[in-house]
Amino acid sequence: MPSNTIKILAAVSLLALVALTVMPKVVGVGIEDTTVTNLVDLIPLQARDQVTITSNRFDSGWFSSSAVIDVDYSPFGTILGALPIAVQIILDIQHGPILFTPNGLGFGLAYVRIIPKLRDGELESALSQLPFDLPGVDIGLLAGFDQSLRVRLEVAPINYSDSQGHLFFDGLSGSFVSHGDNSAEFSLSMGKLEAEENGSTIGFTMSGLELTSSTSQLNHLLAPSSATLTIPRIAGGTPHPFTVDGISAESRLQTSTAGAAQTDISQRLEIASIDSEFPLNSISWTSEINGIQNHLFQRYYGLLAGLQTQISVPASPATASIQMNQLSQEPMLVLARNRLVFNNRIAASAYDGNHSIDLSIDWNGLPELDNITRLNLNTAIDALTVKLDVSLDLAAIMRSPAAEMVDPYVQQQYIRLDHGRILLNGSVEDGELVLNGELIPLDQLF
Repeated sequence: MPSNTIKILAAVSLLALVALTVMPKVVGVGIEDTTVTNLVDLIPLQARDQVTITSNRFDSGWFSSSAVIDVDYSPFGTILGALPIAVQIILDIQHGPILFTPNGLGFGLAYVRIIPKLRDGELESALSQLPFDLPGVDIGLLAGFDQSLRVRLEVAPINYSDSQGHLFFDGLSGSFVSHGDNSAEFSLSMGKLEAEENGSTIGFTMSGLELTSSTSQLNHLLAPSSATLTIPRIAGGTPHPFTVDGISAESRLQTSTAGAAQTDISQRLEIASIDSEFPLNSISWTSEINGIQNHLFQRYYGLLAGLQTQISVPASPATASIQMNQLSQEPMLVLARNRLVFNNRIAASAYDGNHSIDLSIDWNGLPELDNITRLNLNTAIDALTVKLDVSLDLAAIMRSPAAEMVDPYVQQQYIRLDHGRILLNGSVEDGELVLNGELIPLDQLF
């Protein structure tokens, strides 16, 4: 019996040793076959026409491989003289399952050290003229057994001084995690950034930056997602010194409650404190766009692709003009035919007073419209519901350049006064304009 146990243990150990020996080669073959495909799969379908990924070289060994990949990103084609962003990515790949990472021993399918390099000679030449060396960039990718990808980014600090001034950058770190179900999270943290000119008060300081985002489906542009940005403080010197504290921004995208084929987008921007020569002390802005038709985004990216095609394969001026006109009309027609709700709220402190503006626009859509050129103004107004509420601090406005406009506007009943507030309430509904409770015929305005 003991001898059988020893034989079983020996066989298992031998199989494990064979697996550990053979698996790196199997992983290497798989990496060579799927590297470019996997990179393309990470890009949303709507943006793939803007990115070109080609394998320049791939050298595969038993325990490691190396590859060179060229990436060209053309978000706007060559519109307005814009050139594609060209990057060469050098990959130094360890084959799993046992991996040696900067954080120690790890386990997974592969660990990749990524070295990015610009392929733009003019930009490289310009960067070489800087009086200091560019910071080192360390990028590592760990491919897990569970189909996850974990990317780590580190950018080294900069501390440079000369007779003209100094530049301090406290470094940057980031991480990206893609899971087997294609959900993903991204985070970026930047340290203090400071630049100052010697012998003057000209300078700029950013105390830091935090950025996080997540998506339920990485390669789908309209999948539910969110992003947040925070900057504790930004300060600048002459000629217009300022200090801005508590900057935060948030964006969310989710499937609309009106239907799976629609998307809701919400955004928020807040600045808690502003100290400058200008009268604005703080601001908060929240906006929502509800019920966006998903195929509107498809038309938009189709328009971009059409623009790039026109540039790369130019037709005669007359033909190009007709084709571009047709392409641009398609998104406008989708927008005009379908319902859309737009809500905006702005709250601000200025001239030592608090003010707010609420604007709601409900576009009911014109589903029977088949050509954007047939859009009738009166029909469009009938399909539109607008509500506007403005509330301003009277004492603050009387300290502003707009003070002399208050009395005339009150006399003309454009605004009204109530308990120290300037109020304006307006709406457009069913083709009628109501301002502060008074009906105003629209034919007076058009």
